[in-house]
Amino acid sequence: MKRYSLIIFLLSSFSDLTFGSADLLRQLLQENRSEEAVPICRQYEVLPSRDEGVNFACAWVYFRTFRANAAELLMQKLKNSSSLPEYQLLKIYGNVASQLLPSDSLKKLEPTARQQYDDKIKLKLTEAQRELQRFLDQYKTTPMGKLAQELSAEFYEMKGQLEPAAFLYRGLIAEHPRSGRAHWGLGRYYLAQGDIRRAKGALEKTAELWPKHIGSRYNLALISIAEGPQSYREAARWLAEAFKLDNADIGVLEQIGVLLEASGKPMAALKYWQRALQLNPQAAIASKKLQQNFAIVIQDLMVKKKWKEALEKIDTFSPLKEEGDELSLQRGICYRHLSEFQKASQQLAFVVQNAPENPVAIRELGIAKLNLKQTDEALKLFQKATQIEKSEGWNFAWLGFALEAKKDYLRATEAWNQAASLLKEPSEIKQALEKVVRLEQRTGTRGVASKPEKEPKLDSKPANE
Repeated sequence: MKRYSLIIFLLSSFSDLTFGSADLLRQLLQENRSEEAVPICRQYEVLPSRDEGVNFACAWVYFRTFRANAAELLMQKLKNSSSLPEYQLLKIYGNVASQLLPSDSLKKLEPTARQQYDDKIKLKLTEAQRELQRFLDQYKTTPMGKLAQELSAEFYEMKGQLEPAAFLYRGLIAEHPRSGRAHWGLGRYYLAQGDIRRAKGALEKTAELWPKHIGSRYNLALISIAEGPQSYREAARWLAEAFKLDNADIGVLEQIGVLLEASGKPMAALKYWQRALQLNPQAAIASKKLQQNFAIVIQDLMVKKKWKEALEKIDTFSPLKEEGDELSLQRGICYRHLSEFQKASQQLAFVVQNAPENPVAIRELGIAKLNLKQTDEALKLFQKATQIEKSEGWNFAWLGFALEAKKDYLRATEAWNQAASLLKEPSEIKQALEKVVRLEQRTGTRGVASKPEKEPKLDSKPANE
């Protein structure tokens, strides 16, 4: 019984897979969705089809997706149909497609190898165009004639001859207004010419005819972003459609981030740039944008006193930019507020060595040294900070802490008086004046304090206040 059930299942599956597949494959080809058609064609390697239309369509799919060997196997099966126009046209296209390399492989070619490749492809394209012209002389008014014209225009593009390609695309649209490939080709041509208005019209028509085409939507989003805030809503619509079609498309992720940044939402933009870099560490826009917005993110977390989270973000983003003074300063400040004073000291010493006049780094290093009981070094650092940045009250406040630790109460009192005169926040001024009073009581210049003074909490103050 189980054996018969399995046979019935296989037969029903075969029927479901093959029914209407030739039409579906043609539609996917017409809508520039060849990669989606590959799994459908792969099934026939297990369950061979006698459907000539399927074999023709899959041969096109394989040539279009750089699977020339698989396409050639189907061409062998179609030899009995070699007199058909489609076979002849497929042969012409296959002679070029079998030599093409995908973009990833092209990027790896050395300059000399790339030049040799380009020369070989141009020669193949020229030969193919001559054959296409002979084909068009015979079949121009047939459905295969339309496809031949599209291929001819495509070949001109591949040779960098954009004007004759655009001429052919315009002619195709005049005769076949629903030729998505012609609208898409013309849209790219207008973009190359800087004719944004016409490019937009051609791309909108492409998006209409190709409901699952990311390229047209992506370029429409770029145009809308460039038009400014009045078109951001339109850009968001195109990017949303593209993202829905493929949420792992690097370009789409990058541009969603760009749009969010332009809309005043840099924090929201970051997750899309991060995702793009996770998928492709070489994503140029995402890498550049993360570097540009790195400081904003960390600064926002530090202002909110989220030191641990800020440190985690620094560790996440640091591979995207060269380790330098900015990162070390931020690490040091975070470590200091997390009471990891030895780590803070190491990071901040690096900054002070490279930027000996940076008052924030000097003050922060002094705070770390003070907490490590390296009071003499801390005192020198705070004195230097007050000389470089004479209007910063907290330089004098920390100098007061260090002098107090050295039991130099008179000079500590002077430092706190100076701090009180420079600090801006009422609560800070109050704290400084209270410190002055307690120090004066300790030195006997005021009445004796009624309660013993508590040890100062040396790491309590935010670094950039």
